[in-house]
This record gives sequence, C-alpha cells and structure tokens, in this order.
Amino acid sequence: MRIKFEDMEIPVTFLSSDHKMIPRLIQVLQTRKVTGGPGTLFDLEQLERIEVVGNEAYLYSKAGPASGRVCLALHG
Repeated sequence: MRIKFEDMEIPVTFLSSDHKMIPRLIQVLQTRKVTGGPGTLFDLEQLERIEVVGNEAYLYSKAGPASGRVCLALHG
C-alpha cells in the first residue's frame, strides 16, 4: 500500500496492524517534524518506506543502514 504525504507517494507495510492506522500515521508525520530543516526528526526526501508494527511506525531512509531507522509512536 502507498500513502500520499507532502506530494510524495510512500510505500507502507503493516505488521500486527492494519490500514486503520493511516490517519494516525499521517497526523504523527505532520506533527513530529519529519519534513526537513533544523531540528528535523527525519528528512522526508530520504524516506524510502514505512513499516507500521502494532502502534509504532518505522521510517526507513534511502541513505541506507548508516542512517538507521526512526521509530514513531502512533498511540496516544
């Protein structure tokens, strides 16, 4: 599945979760400063894919394993 966010289509996979988490995922992406600039949690331009596992979303970078992944809590 793909979601549209900031004019980008981002692949999203769900493990122990389902598509009902999409609205919360988008809300968290918007509020957690993932779009770039100083103090950014994650550079959206480098976003390769998202995995939603239970109540957490893992953002993976195109830059590779050196950049690791960022975990966002979707509960709350």
